[in-house]
Amino acid sequence: MKRTTISLAAAVAVLAVIVGLATLTRPSSSSAADAAPPKQVPVERAEAVCPQVRTLDGASTLYTAYSPGNGAATGGEAKLANLGDKAERGKLDTPGRPGSVAIDGKEVPAVGWTTDGAFAPGFSAQATTRLGNGPGRGLAGAQCQAPGTDQWFVGTSTADTREAYLYLSNSTNVAAQVDVELYGPDGPIAAEGVRGLTFAPGESDNIMLKPLAPNVPVVAVHVLARSGRISAAVRDQQGTAGNDWLPQAAGSARSFVVPGLPEDATNVRLTLFGASDTDTDVSIEVVGKASTFKPAGFESALVKRGKVTEVDLGEITKGEASALKLTAARADVLVGVRVTRGTGADTDVAYLAATPELSGRAVLPDNRAGGTLGSIVYLTAPQGAGKVKLTSTAGAEPATAEVDIPAGTTVGVPAPVPAGAAQFALTVEPVAGSGPVHAARMVAEQAGKVPLFTIQGATAARDTVALPTVSGDMSIMVPEEKPESPKK
Repeated sequence: MKRTTISLAAAVAVLAVIVGLATLTRPSSSSAADAAPPKQVPVERAEAVCPQVRTLDGASTLYTAYSPGNGAATGGEAKLANLGDKAERGKLDTPGRPGSVAIDGKEVPAVGWTTDGAFAPGFSAQATTRLGNGPGRGLAGAQCQAPGTDQWFVGTSTADTREAYLYLSNSTNVAAQVDVELYGPDGPIAAEGVRGLTFAPGESDNIMLKPLAPNVPVVAVHVLARSGRISAAVRDQQGTAGNDWLPQAAGSARSFVVPGLPEDATNVRLTLFGASDTDTDVSIEVVGKASTFKPAGFESALVKRGKVTEVDLGEITKGEASALKLTAARADVLVGVRVTRGTGADTDVAYLAATPELSGRAVLPDNRAGGTLGSIVYLTAPQGAGKVKLTSTAGAEPATAEVDIPAGTTVGVPAPVPAGAAQFALTVEPVAGSGPVHAARMVAEQAGKVPLFTIQGATAARDTVALPTVSGDMSIMVPEEKPESPKK
């Protein structure tokens, strides 16, 4: 028989590996209790994909980005480039100063911002397309997003009067395989040819939804990456009645606040999707200028599992800036809202989603002022009184304002405008001691009789990431003493 010997050095090495694994997999209760909380460090890299734009001649698209900086990170850059051929479109000069790249034309490829160093913390970007007349007329704003794996868009349509497109882009270095699912008032829609879609790195495509499911009055779109990650966006237009991008729906839950209903909204449509396996009633409340109340005739809606329900709330704001507060009784739902301003042939539309309460500084990079342009900030405090600080900058001296929001109300205020600025970045930050606040911002332009507008919700920017604290614990190598069983 051949005997194998192990040297002392090898034995020590094996023991070290065992100790390391044991330390990582089973820290003692005392060391876990004494462990320091994760350290917050500045984000080192950020990316944001802006969807492909397809419209008509006369359209112009402005790609605006802003890096507020946090003073801790240094160096780096922020560049805008085509996803396909990587051709550079522009870059930011310095943190703390917003920058824009204008691209005219009816078709613009998908582009992406990549940032690192001092430009990454809090980075935010938006693409805003303006078309002054004809089909697709309106002001359409899309918040540029990092790619994801599970995305929902609630409230589009394939009715005869509507034209909706799903835009998909792969900004990553690996292929992505994607399924697209559609749901309507009758439940899942059997759409052919939209499962197992493969996107090579840098590849983009758009899908018109109407051929997949004609004449469905209201639709929820689910984009699921089976492998890799994908950037998705939905653009909906209604002839000359207006158009805009749908924001991604917030994750399924049982309570939501949807801020950003303008006081002069002429129609508000609420869309709900039953994201659970149980039907549920959803309570509807309006958080208005003076109080929170249940709208007469629209106190609740029944949402069935796997089905889409639309509620036409009409002119529910009645001259007051407002928000919707929604509470599901028994099951999770997804939420979207469609807002119309103007009357007759002179209208535009915008789409809203629920937002979380502000947990830190939110960044809205594209705001306008001067002439017929303006930016309005909508702030909702659904529970206790809230207070936020608004800071606007065009790169020089900022303009600031503090706004109080009484409990259970919504306040709409013009964004503070830096001296002489026609375009500026805006941050919204809760003041210490504030109750929960939900926020959105409208950019509006009065183009003759047509109130062009787009609304984006505000969520806390990603300034830092948690760096876990790792500590060693040798106690795992010492057998625990177990109490003796009591003698009988």
